[in-house]
Amino acid sequence: MAINYLNTVNLNKNSLDNARIQNLAQEPTADTPGQIYFNTVSQTLRITEEILPATDPKTYKWVSVSGDITGLVAGTDIDITNETGPTPTINHADITRSDSADTGAPSYGGTFAAVDSITTSDTGHVTAVNVKTFTLPTIAYDLDKAADSGDLVLSKDGSAQDTISFAGTASQIEIDVATEDSYTFKFPDAGVVLPNGSTATTQATGDNSTKVATTAFVQSAVTGLLEFKGGFDADTGTIVGGTTNLTKNDQPNAGDETVAIAVGDYYVVTADGNFFGNTATPLTVGDSVIVKTAAAAGASTESDFIIVQSDTDLATATTVGLGNVVPGTSATITAPYSAGTSTLDVVDSTADQKGAVIVAASTGIDVTYSSGTATVTNTDTNSINTDEGEISAGDLSGTITHNWGTAKVIVQTYRDNATDNYPTVFCDITRTSNTITATIAATETDDIVILAQKIG
Repeated sequence: MAINYLNTVNLNKNSLDNARIQNLAQEPTADTPGQIYFNTVSQTLRITEEILPATDPKTYKWVSVSGDITGLVAGTDIDITNETGPTPTINHADITRSDSADTGAPSYGGTFAAVDSITTSDTGHVTAVNVKTFTLPTIAYDLDKAADSGDLVLSKDGSAQDTISFAGTASQIEIDVATEDSYTFKFPDAGVVLPNGSTATTQATGDNSTKVATTAFVQSAVTGLLEFKGGFDADTGTIVGGTTNLTKNDQPNAGDETVAIAVGDYYVVTADGNFFGNTATPLTVGDSVIVKTAAAAGASTESDFIIVQSDTDLATATTVGLGNVVPGTSATITAPYSAGTSTLDVVDSTADQKGAVIVAASTGIDVTYSSGTATVTNTDTNSINTDEGEISAGDLSGTITHNWGTAKVIVQTYRDNATDNYPTVFCDITRTSNTITATIAATETDDIVILAQKIG
């Protein structure tokens, strides 16, 4: 693997013995002035030079530094690639021509130009183009309506061709024909009488604007509203104030008949019990039920109702209800109340009591917290024998600040690239009593790691 030098190598006027120029069969991208290589195909030495006139940013090209011809110059209608060799290519340049993309459509009496003939030389070059102008014949059409007339008349060169008459419908559409060449269509000023069977768009539920309401809208608006029907005994099903029943379909007493229910009927529990005798649905005073599916007398079931809990029962691990917060037996949390609010607080840890613990910083030790995790860092730089910095990708230098004074320090630099196994590179290193700075000549796409080690 080649050694990477990221800054200029100075040989101090010493010779470079037994060296050779880089051999390549295909030239690399020309992006640096003065770069050289030997082309093994053309057997020529190649070098990059700036393309003139200068551009911003600058551009470069490869040129040959060997051979008799130093370059070719393109003439009129001639293009040359690789003009400095070793193998120039000469082509006839593209001739610019104007292709009209006119999409206009001339009307009667309009004109348009067309090519009549083309003259060429013996070699095929165009020497003349003859263009003629063509005029289309004129035909006049007229569309007219007289004042106070409902007739629309089409004429060709003054002769009537066809007539269309417009008429309104009483109580539905009126047509004002008083103005020449104009119709005004409108609803009658006295209001519109729609034909029998006319329909309209059904508006969204809750719309209280002045839009026309359809039968479907009205039915939807008045269906399903809550209507309080009274209280009932959840155990017996008896509705308060009578002998009718909400849930029992087999009452022993005559007259204890189950009532018919409608969507929106609303009942409140006045005595505890199991709804429809189901132990899985216990109801307590204050709970309520709402009918979601209508049923005839004697045909209702538990699934026809929506259960609304009053949440006045004691809470359990799975049921929302009344409850309070008390400290556990470990006494690690306090729970004092003030105006109905419990404030939970973790007590400090002691030798005999579990509780909250905070890791505090000290001399040479730094502590930071993130998401409940404490990170402890040794900040005593005198006790650290290694330090690390970097030249960030896109920068030309990086610095390590240390507290080693004049101690002996080894500095190494490498490319932070796992794919290439972190290859060693060579940078320009400068030192002061408390800093180490690494410098490179051109920016890199990888970070360059600066590794310093105190050895004495």
